[in-house]
Amino acid sequence: MARDPRFDGRFIVAVLTTGIYCRPVCPARTPAEENVRYFATPASAQDAGYRPCLRCRPETARRLPEWTLGSQTVIRALRLIDAGYLDDRSVADLAEALDVSKRHLDRLFQDQLQTTPKSLGMIRRVQLAKRLIDHSSLAFGQLALSAGYGSVRRFNDEVRSTFGRSPRSLRGTSGKRADGGQVLRLKLPVREPYNRRWVFGFLEKRALPGLEEVTGFEYRRCLTPQERQPQWLKVVWQDEGLALDVPAAAAGDLAELLRRVRRVFDLDADSDVIDERIAADDRLRDIVRSEPGLRVPGAWDGFETTVRAILGQQVSVARATELAGRLCAEFGDGAFPNAQQLADADIAAIGMPGARAEAIRNLSRGVLGGDLQLDDGADFAQLSAGLQSLRGIGAWTAGYVGMRVAKDPDAFPDADWVVLKALAATPAAARQLADCWRPWRAYAVMYLWKLADLARQAGSWPPTAKPARSEKSPDRS
Repeated sequence: MARDPRFDGRFIVAVLTTGIYCRPVCPARTPAEENVRYFATPASAQDAGYRPCLRCRPETARRLPEWTLGSQTVIRALRLIDAGYLDDRSVADLAEALDVSKRHLDRLFQDQLQTTPKSLGMIRRVQLAKRLIDHSSLAFGQLALSAGYGSVRRFNDEVRSTFGRSPRSLRGTSGKRADGGQVLRLKLPVREPYNRRWVFGFLEKRALPGLEEVTGFEYRRCLTPQERQPQWLKVVWQDEGLALDVPAAAAGDLAELLRRVRRVFDLDADSDVIDERIAADDRLRDIVRSEPGLRVPGAWDGFETTVRAILGQQVSVARATELAGRLCAEFGDGAFPNAQQLADADIAAIGMPGARAEAIRNLSRGVLGGDLQLDDGADFAQLSAGLQSLRGIGAWTAGYVGMRVAKDPDAFPDADWVVLKALAATPAAARQLADCWRPWRAYAVMYLWKLADLARQAGSWPPTAKPARSEKSPDRS
């Protein structure tokens, strides 16, 4: 009733008398309580026979925070569905990828979200289609493909079934753009507080020349670095949120690009809940209050970020970025090289120790052999064990990859040099001290890194207090 934006995306309000479901922030007249039904997701409201409101547009709502879900299997499944996994594969294929039965997966989704994976896959496609109808002038054939549909007929049927209108009547004149449709612009809702200075600053320090550019609150990523006229994706902070510009020529990969951007900018985190937990620790209370909303910037590409983590072992961020640039020039012709290009490459030639070069080759072979899944759909425990089974990769690298690639909010690089200095502890002691931050240890690490940044600016880093004798770590950084 208060239309509090903090609840946007946490549940859906459906009205019996109209057959419409809305966001909690919908400006429409508040219905009588006896006529209201509540659902966890738009998909569950859709399953119950309701249609989305065209006024508050539920497709633009923030995402349901992952922490509200009690199943890691459901979280991993949702990430895969969000990447378009069910656009051309079945729920049985999804269950097999998660090492569970289809029946068990359906049961988990009903328990957690009151809907099915199939319904969530459908609502993801149709919501993306609705946003493209509203904000682009793409022809409906191209629009259907961009939203994940295999045919225009299926696109028409699902849009009409969901909204009770044809795509043409939904568009009207709202989709016409002055730029002739050369660029698609989509608004990405951001759950406040969101510390944009931290996120853009983090990305700026690690930007790869020729592939990434960060200026102020604008991030650009080259999608086709090897072409004469490369296409650039742009994310810019605008009107208290993020705006995404995608070249229309790249619209066919829109679902995957949206997923990558959400991951890089950590848009699905719930900082109110995370910060409250971390601020309960006296050591971090002041920094949380002065710099609320720190996020864990994710990986644009899991393999790229994991290789760069190995390059960054025991060297500075600037040196690691320099080595990554050399790697692109030497083996990727300007683009970041893939696993095939690095599996047997003489990586030490770029100026790094042979042991670390061998670790990158072993990583590449593991990816090619299917033994390692380097994305946010991976099981972090399995990924961590797989990484540490490779010579030259230890706990720090596995923890860093867990934070940025697997997007595990509780990943903790306990051998990180800054963490050890800030806590004046050994890795074993650091793990004990970090228990009070669970399940948000990755975000607590961001606050420790932020404290170190502020201390450097004040000329008081590293601290004079020395940690007790620490355990040996092959990749402490």
